[in-house]
Amino acid sequence: MAQCVGDVKEEPLHALLKTSREHLLLIENSSDRMSQDYKDLIIDSICTLERISVIVSALHLFSNNEDLSDLSTETIKFMLVPAYLGQCHQQHYDYPNRKSHVLAAKAYYKDFLDLATLYGINKDASLDLNRIDNPVNNNNRDTKMQDYKDQKELEEKIKELERMDNVEEEVQRDIYLSHVSLWVMRSKSEVYNINSEVKMLEHMEKIRGGAVVQKPIVKPKLSMPFVLVKDELQKAVYGAGYPSLPTKTLDEFYDEELKKIVEAQNNQPEPEVEPEDPDEETEEGRAAKLRWDEYKDHNKSGWGNRHNRS
Repeated sequence: MAQCVGDVKEEPLHALLKTSREHLLLIENSSDRMSQDYKDLIIDSICTLERISVIVSALHLFSNNEDLSDLSTETIKFMLVPAYLGQCHQQHYDYPNRKSHVLAAKAYYKDFLDLATLYGINKDASLDLNRIDNPVNNNNRDTKMQDYKDQKELEEKIKELERMDNVEEEVQRDIYLSHVSLWVMRSKSEVYNINSEVKMLEHMEKIRGGAVVQKPIVKPKLSMPFVLVKDELQKAVYGAGYPSLPTKTLDEFYDEELKKIVEAQNNQPEPEVEPEDPDEETEEGRAAKLRWDEYKDHNKSGWGNRHNRS
């Protein structure tokens, strides 16, 4: 993927790794990631690390039939090569090919985590590396703080050990293993970040391809500024002094605002009138029924027509 700026120097493997680590620190601390020097540094670092990876593979430094105790101290540090490659690709801001770089970074991080799991350094290999959200974010604040604290303590431990002079092999082994453990933490976090970015990049691709229509941004209509004056005399004075601004008297301003209110009320839809329920009894109906009941109480059936009856 990367086109090297120059040929990779024929240096010892340990020297190449040391140079790559120094370049990675420069990349992480760079303040100008759009400059050509930064892009050249990224490409050169990727080429060097890919060269190291080929040599490590040819030498069969790692095997499925070994455990951590079988690895020499100097071999342990080469476990970090895929993690370094993942970081370089992730920091490669070649935007037309950004998706390819972050997917390559994820693949390298996964290779590194698989290698760390093989040798028992990655204790939790059950995490789903395809999920978008970081599982730490779903836990409580104490868990997040503990994860952050563990990473900072490991970084401080590495700094203290590396400041020591003439360290014994056991201490040097501890330094390399601490670096691997630190990158296990970092790689897991970066994979979740990559998954989120890939989702965003794919959404942008759909927008550019017309598969997703982006909603237009509705800008609010701005009112024309004006000078509010007390009467027509002030209107004439201020109108002459500020010809670029319209001038209104208080009466004109009130009339315009009243007109807006009336127009707004006229534009409101008529309130819906619920149809009358034929079964619903009105006050007037109830009164009529009451009068009829009273009439029947005082005029029994048949009393009103007794003509020709004995």
